[in-house]
Amino acid sequence: MMRSFFTLLLIPCFLLATSYEERIKTLEARIYQLEYDHNSSSVTINDMQIIVDEVEKKSFTDIVDFTPEVSLRFDKMQYKVGNFESQHDPLTASDNRENINKDFDIASSVRFRLNMNAKLFDELQFHGRFVFQHSTQSNERLCILSKKIKSSGSVSGVDFDRAYFDYLLGSGSAYPVIFSFGVLPTSGGTPLQYAEVRARQSVFPALVFDMDSYGIIFTSKLNALFSQETFLRAVIAQAYTLDPNIYPYQCNRETIDNADIYGLYLDTHFTRNSLFSIGVNLLDNLKAHPYLGPDVDAENSKILGTIVTFGAGIDVSNVNNSGVKMFLHSALSHGHSNGNEENNGTTGGAVGNFTNSSYADGPLVEDLGYALYSGLLYELSKSLTLGAEYNYGSEYWFAATQGAEDMYNKLATRGHVGEGYVIWNLNRYFFTKVGYMYTKEEYTGSGWHFGTPIPKGGVQQVGYIQLNASF
Repeated sequence: MMRSFFTLLLIPCFLLATSYEERIKTLEARIYQLEYDHNSSSVTINDMQIIVDEVEKKSFTDIVDFTPEVSLRFDKMQYKVGNFESQHDPLTASDNRENINKDFDIASSVRFRLNMNAKLFDELQFHGRFVFQHSTQSNERLCILSKKIKSSGSVSGVDFDRAYFDYLLGSGSAYPVIFSFGVLPTSGGTPLQYAEVRARQSVFPALVFDMDSYGIIFTSKLNALFSQETFLRAVIAQAYTLDPNIYPYQCNRETIDNADIYGLYLDTHFTRNSLFSIGVNLLDNLKAHPYLGPDVDAENSKILGTIVTFGAGIDVSNVNNSGVKMFLHSALSHGHSNGNEENNGTTGGAVGNFTNSSYADGPLVEDLGYALYSGLLYELSKSLTLGAEYNYGSEYWFAATQGAEDMYNKLATRGHVGEGYVIWNLNRYFFTKVGYMYTKEEYTGSGWHFGTPIPKGGVQQVGYIQLNASF
């Protein structure tokens, strides 16, 4: 009986063992087959990894759109100024910034920018821009306060001047809002796009506000209230200065060390081809110092107060379908001093002993300043355009244009600037521009926010050629 019981017990054990052994043999056969297939196949593990990498890369590039642009420019400058300091007690005859008449060597510069755009979701987009600038202009910077200070050799600068997200709120409502945050698109504003053959780079007018900044922008679309496309924008940001080497010529440009930006702007289309913009910009807790050379920094610069700027302008991209583009902008600047003073003349520390003149020292400029900026472009043909521009800044004009892309920051000039150019569009991706710019500085302090301006009478003439490719 017991024997029969054990016999019956061994039968299922035997069956289980047989089944397990067969499963092991089957698994070993499959492993052998896989090894054989792998060894005999022309596709290796490395090949498979390359394929996987390509798929991942394709997935990424489908989301992010990269568009490069390159600009090569050559400038020939001549500068002349008379005895503007002779009545203001210059230190020594050898140190005078007067009776200068100099032809500068041809300066070359190249700028590479890589634009990045990505639509992550229907409501969320990313925008970025990487900048590389190389220039020889630093060898002969012309700064009235520090004409002897020069950088050694060519210089290069690398930075990001765009890195922000756009988030759309209320896409189905009558008044949708776009919330933008990060390194903001606040430089290269209207109407500078016409002379550069591109879309406008900033949603703000360049004469009023053309700075590098990080913070937030609220944009409300008000089409439900107006017959044409209309936007109301509020900006709250911090101003800063890109790598100084990105600006080849920086003598009428201050380095912003600290400033709070508060602005409110409205732009609307009167017609399909016209844009009207109006706005107010407040630059608070402004701390900046003139660019005087490599041995000057922000250590001794002070917060001098607040500057408020009002502006309005109109841009017409095609007047009566005639091929004519024109624009007219105006602005007012008004400073509110807190009593602090800058010292960049005889008491300027590391800068010091440049001049006893009033333009180098003093509090924030409080007198009312004003400026005009106008231009006209005419398309002779689909490939050839003639352009002429004129801007004027008064004795106490201050422009918040420390992020301006043009080499000479002309919109900050206290005086007259005339520029003419010819643009030859070889195709949609490439253009050549040849131009001439004449600047007459009537007063000192162009681009500065402090000191008492004095009559200057400086004349600058620049001839240039620019080659530009963008995709």
